[in-house]
Amino acid sequence: MRDSFDNIRAERETPYHIAAATPSNQYTGLWKQIAIGIVVGHLSLGLIGIVIWMVAAQVLVGDLQIVMPWAGTHAN
Repeated sequence: MRDSFDNIRAERETPYHIAAATPSNQYTGLWKQIAIGIVVGHLSLGLIGIVIWMVAAQVLVGDLQIVMPWAGTHAN
């Protein structure tokens, strides 16, 4: 049986052309991304600050004990 490879062709997607952005719509949604970044950054930094203040308050009050494993006594 003879193989015929004349009709074989690679299937390719049609080329996708991105239209050049005009100066009017180049930064269309940028203000929304900046606003979301500011809000999320402020909330995350605030949450981290609250956690740090809570840990600092526990240390200052004395309820939280910091245990260093290398300073403990070994039970034999």
